Amino acid sequence: MSEQKALFTVTKVTKDKEGNISFEFDLSDEFVETFKKEQGLKKWSQKKFDSWVAENIEAIIVASGIGPQITELYSDDSPQPEDE
Repeated sequence: MSEQKALFTVTKVTKDKEGNISFEFDLSDEFVETFKKEQGLKKWSQKKFDSWVAENIEAIIVASGIGPQITELYSDDSPQPEDE
């Protein structure tokens, strides 16, 4: 059986001082091409991707296995580092 490469990977999850959680992704070329085709795009649109992520965030969290990390970030009431 051949090993299947992930179409995209969540590479970083961070929480800012206001409690907003941000995600960084590593997208495969295959994902980019499929996304553009499914969205009817000729070139990449970060705005469309961001909207797609917002609509599918729960499935992304489950599929990527980062649920525990998200729970930890939401439950972390420790003070965030101040800008110096």
